[in-house]
Amino acid sequence: MMRRPQWAGPRISMLEQAIRRFQDRWETNRQFRAMASGVIGLVMIVALCSCMGVVTTVANSALAGFSAARDSGTTGNTNTGTGLIKGVPTFPTSTVPAWQPGGVPPYSIIPNSQTPVPGPTQPPTATPGGGGPGGPGGPGGPTNCNRSKGQNSWALTPCPQVHSQQGTLSISAPGYPNAGLNILLSFGCNSCTFDWTPAQAKLDANGNFSISYTVPPGAANSQVPISGMINISGGPTLSIDAAPAQ
Repeated sequence: MMRRPQWAGPRISMLEQAIRRFQDRWETNRQFRAMASGVIGLVMIVALCSCMGVVTTVANSALAGFSAARDSGTTGNTNTGTGLIKGVPTFPTSTVPAWQPGGVPPYSIIPNSQTPVPGPTQPPTATPGGGGPGGPGGPGGPTNCNRSKGQNSWALTPCPQVHSQQGTLSISAPGYPNAGLNILLSFGCNSCTFDWTPAQAKLDANGNFSISYTVPPGAANSQVPISGMINISGGPTLSIDAAPAQ
């Protein structure tokens, strides 16, 4: 019998050799590693399926034995609350009764309000006159259509001014012959303002000037006094404050 030399290492079993070969190929061969992973996964799936089949078979056998024992009365309890439907054990469940809606609560129809529908407020109509309560401009407002300051004066005719009709502004300043005029005349409504420059308005040699215009329709029955100013070139400025247009 041949003896192993003393310098030889310990004997390696076949199982250890196989494990070492597997480990070496696993670490050095990518294709072997991929193939081995697939085989191991397939084996695990087959094993799981087999386990599930075994568990299902055992459970069915146990349930079948339990049902047979209950049907034969060996359990001593003939009213377990369970039954069989086509061989499958069933368990009772409580049934919720149908919900019955309650009655409609009593109610009464709300009567229609007798309050009339609000409508637009009609503006008061001013009465042309010479002033006082109800006159042009109302209480406390201007009631005339002219004013003087020293020798200088202005006047609106007719008085009061009437919407959509012709009106005239007359100016007298004897001390400023041939002076140019800047005139601003407002009737207190939208787009109801006249503006005349010295190119359009100029005193004559006697210091007189007059200009005619159409009173704006929007100034009808106005409660706003007519306002404006007259600036005499080289002279004073006269303010306009007259009864509202009608």
